[in-house]
Amino acid sequence: MLIALVYGLIFVGVTATLYQLYAVNYAINFDNAQKLSSTNRAKLARLGAAAGHRGRGENAQAETFDHAVDATLGEHFDKTLAREAIESNDENAARALLRRHDDLRFGSRVSARMGPLGRAHLPRRDWRALFITLVIINSLIAQFLGGMSIYTLLYPVQAPALVWLNEPAILMGLIFLLLPVNHLLGQLDFYLNDLYRIGQLTRQKGATARFV
Repeated sequence: MLIALVYGLIFVGVTATLYQLYAVNYAINFDNAQKLSSTNRAKLARLGAAAGHRGRGENAQAETFDHAVDATLGEHFDKTLAREAIESNDENAARALLRRHDDLRFGSRVSARMGPLGRAHLPRRDWRALFITLVIINSLIAQFLGGMSIYTLLYPVQAPALVWLNEPAILMGLIFLLLPVNHLLGQLDFYLNDLYRIGQLTRQKGATARFV
């Protein structure tokens, strides 16, 4: 009975790693648009309305937008960056800004919170290819371990260094260790891609300022 439970958990673990691969791939292709909370959707709508507001003139419009930024993102937030995000053609960059505005700090350069690592400048490189590759590798390892749990029933491994492959419980434990690793990779990919998009906005803002 116990061995049947172990094999059932192996099947669940392998299936879960395949789902994680699907989830990360879906996020990359659809840019996590669905992960904007209802509160942030309301903020985005308010900023969009303020950016399109037509007051008595450009000064009135800018003042209306600045008030909207203060109310939704905080008084510390860079108003020019917010306008760049709202008026850009990249809606995903605006969503990234709404998700991460609490993590940003503004000075001579924009920095972001990096968990226990403290603060760091926004990434200039898109790391998505690396993260999806690592998730693919982990999923393949899980499938290999799941396959070995069946293969070794008929053909036990004889090499002393690999006899652990004959133990389904060990294989199950290794597969379940891959689940939090893949989850962490997916969350890190999501976070760093948002910061990368925001970094692109800051560079666009700087280029615009130089030529105005």
